[in-house]
Amino acid sequence: MRVLFTVFAAKPHFYNLVPLAWAMRAAGHEVCVASQPDLTETIAATGLTAVPVGEELHMVRAFQGGDDEDADDGGAPWQRLTGLAELDPAKLTWNYVLGVFTVGCSMEYEYLAGQSMTDDLVEFALGWRPDLVVWDALTFAGGIAATVSGAAHARVLFGQDYVYRMYRDYLDLLAAQPADRRDDPVSDWLTGRLGRYGHEFDPDRALELMTGQWTVDPTPPWMQLPLDLPYQPVRYVPFNGPSTVPDWVHEPPSRPRVCLSLGVSGRELFGGDQVSSGDLVTVADLLEALADFDIELIATLNAEQLASVSALPDNVRAVDFIPLNELLPSCSAIIHHGGFGTTGNVLAHGVPNIVIPAPWWDAARLAGLLEDRGAGLLLDHAELSRDTLRDKLSRLLTEPSYRDTAEVVRAELDLAPSPHQLVPRLERLSERHRPAPVAG
Repeated sequence: MRVLFTVFAAKPHFYNLVPLAWAMRAAGHEVCVASQPDLTETIAATGLTAVPVGEELHMVRAFQGGDDEDADDGGAPWQRLTGLAELDPAKLTWNYVLGVFTVGCSMEYEYLAGQSMTDDLVEFALGWRPDLVVWDALTFAGGIAATVSGAAHARVLFGQDYVYRMYRDYLDLLAAQPADRRDDPVSDWLTGRLGRYGHEFDPDRALELMTGQWTVDPTPPWMQLPLDLPYQPVRYVPFNGPSTVPDWVHEPPSRPRVCLSLGVSGRELFGGDQVSSGDLVTVADLLEALADFDIELIATLNAEQLASVSALPDNVRAVDFIPLNELLPSCSAIIHHGGFGTTGNVLAHGVPNIVIPAPWWDAARLAGLLEDRGAGLLLDHAELSRDTLRDKLSRLLTEPSYRDTAEVVRAELDLAPSPHQLVPRLERLSERHRPAPVAG
């Protein structure tokens, strides 16, 4: 088969796709990855074929408010995607849900995979003729390109499925509105996108354009929302990007080794030395709080993130980057921001963790589930202080139950099919869902 992966230009989202793309390639399929030019070098560095589509996304500049159009409303479109994460039934009124998708279709989805990217992606798909398009869960251009080019298509999640959770409510609430008040921005948006390529929108296929003909889910079952889509489970396999591992990583530490990581997103999107967007907690605060702890603290931070640190404490080793997949096996604990990629690495290696959650998507919710499960502790920004951080880290290092539970969670992950084992299933689903060939 020919398999086209597509994702907007964000490294964590691309890294989430890499193991499956490699598995498809190793099985003998032709594979390429399409994204904005910002990501071209990153894709090529993994050994996969990169297809630049559209204009550069400039996500870092937009996220940090570098564009005038974003400065007035407090942030870039990406930051407003948290509206999808609302799960409180009392708040999920028609006006709220309608507002989320009105803004989403007109601004957010258009920002992440806008018209120039979609145009180029469709043009490439019509020429290359993929059998299967695999798209990141916020890169809706993938389903559009698949529909226009006559390919089967699958969505890959990067955490809890907030898109379908809210879109399901959207459809139910829409149907309950009086006929003269059934504003439907999602169908209007899809009609316009498909019509641009001479393809008529079929309302019966709106759901698959928003959620794929099927969904690949690397989230452990106990972290998933109770939803009814045809999910295809896959084991989360860590990929941290091409890197070189220093010798000291594999030397047994003389005292408990603890990792501090804000992830690729914290490094590239927040910028500076803040622990999270809009917060006054800095990296210097965290390092100072743990300065006299009897640990070896590995701070995976770059120079910008260390800007407020006048001198590193004696128990801190700062490294610009090191793959968590290599570092975590030697760690007794990790303090991190709760991003899906970092959380996946943590679960895959059975490491107890403290999550100071980033303010987007499901970071806080996954942290709460980890705490409920007994494999980690949530440290909300409202309660973050020197004493609370030290107390929680002390518990992780001295109470064996956290390590024991983290090991149980790791063993459970191994029960899910690997990307390699999922390939035959994707082959069968592609054959079943692929429409009749498009003339031309």
